[in-house]
Amino acid sequence: MTWPLLKADNIHKSFSSNHVLRGVDLEVNMGEVQCVIGPSGSGKSTLLRCLNLLERPDEGYVYLGGEPVGYSWTGDDLREMKPAALAGQRERMGMVFQSFNLFGHLNVLENITLAPRLINGTKESLANEEARALLATVGLADKAEHKPAQLSGGQQQRVAIARALAMRPEVMLFDEPTSALDPELVGEVLDVMRKLVDDGMTMVIVTHEMTFAQEVADKVVFMDGGMIVESGTPSEVFRQSTHPRTAAFLARVL
Repeated sequence: MTWPLLKADNIHKSFSSNHVLRGVDLEVNMGEVQCVIGPSGSGKSTLLRCLNLLERPDEGYVYLGGEPVGYSWTGDDLREMKPAALAGQRERMGMVFQSFNLFGHLNVLENITLAPRLINGTKESLANEEARALLATVGLADKAEHKPAQLSGGQQQRVAIARALAMRPEVMLFDEPTSALDPELVGEVLDVMRKLVDDGMTMVIVTHEMTFAQEVADKVVFMDGGMIVESGTPSEVFRQSTHPRTAAFLARVL
């Protein structure tokens, strides 16, 4: 059996009485870009956080390369992994949040090299070399010594992307990465993400940028009410939608 790189199987998640995810299934193949769209409160960000177990599903499992995330087999039973083992799985999934979450007391270079040095044991010289290469990739080669407060929002988000890439993830998860930015700064972040698409990075992107989703996605997933209502190619979802809820949403946002 050939497994997708990332698979969510019957994911349910509730917060108190709010049933946020209602049996979500998702498969992402290696090198594929999937954009998740839908109204606020539809469960998009919760789904993304369940994929790397920042939120643990109440029911269902996530698989990375065919292995259950957060669980290991003991005979015929699945048991929760110890935190260190789960952390090792999470390293394979880079996460970029709406807010940048950079360490304000560290400069840009230190923010990017911290995890490779402390978690992977990468030598400082090599970590610095790789970080500077990543900064060049995101167009910030001259900002290595700057503190986050000295950067614009768009620049900080590009540093956050470089920081996630420094762990050499197999898949990148983006949770509305431009939603906290001024409109004039959105383009510079999307340009970096386009480069990742061109490089063949596997990506799951929760986004409100509909034009971007149409441009880069191999598959578009529309969520509403905690469920995937419709999915398909950008052409199928944006131009040939068969579900009235999808059509109503797109009529408001396009």
